[in-house]
Amino acid sequence: MKIDNEIKVIVDTNLWISFLIGRKLSCLLSLLSHPNFELVVSQELLDEIREVSSRPKLMKYFSQKQIALLLDFMSEDTQLYQLENIMPRCRDPKDDYLLELAIVSKADYLVTGDKDLLDLDKIGTCRIVSAIEFDALTANWGYPALMHEGLEEYISIIIDSE
Repeated sequence: MKIDNEIKVIVDTNLWISFLIGRKLSCLLSLLSHPNFELVVSQELLDEIREVSSRPKLMKYFSQKQIALLLDFMSEDTQLYQLENIMPRCRDPKDDYLLELAIVSKADYLVTGDKDLLDLDKIGTCRIVSAIEFDALTANWGYPALMHEGLEEYISIIIDSE
C-alpha cells in the first residue's frame, strides 16, 4: 500500500549518528532518496550533526569522509528551511529548533530517539515517532524495512493504533 503523495520527514541528529556508527538504519538513505519522501533540514540540524559527530568519543566510529558524504546527501535534493524566532516548546531547549522546523516545513514526521520529543507525540500536523515506529509505518506502505528486524508484530500494533 504505497502512498502517492510526498511525505516530509525530519530525522533527528541522534538517528544520523546511529546511522554513521552502525548498520541498524542501513536503508535510511535509500528510503529518503525515494521520490515520495522529502528530507527536511535546517542549518541548525546540519550544524548539530557537525558538532556531535566531531566529539572525540564518537569520532572513532566513523571517518570524516563518511560525515562529509552524509552532509552532502542532506544538502542535495532536500529542502533547507530557514528558522527565525525559535520558540520554547520542549523540556530540552536544544530540541526547540526541531519543533520549529516541523512547524515551518509542515513536515509529516519527525523521527527521533529523544524521549523529550517523543513524549510530545505531535506538533502541529507533524507526528513525532521513533525509528521503529517510522519503520513500521513505511514497511506497511510497501517500502523496504529500515531496521531489518522482525517487525511484523510491531507493524500490526502501530498500524492498528492509528
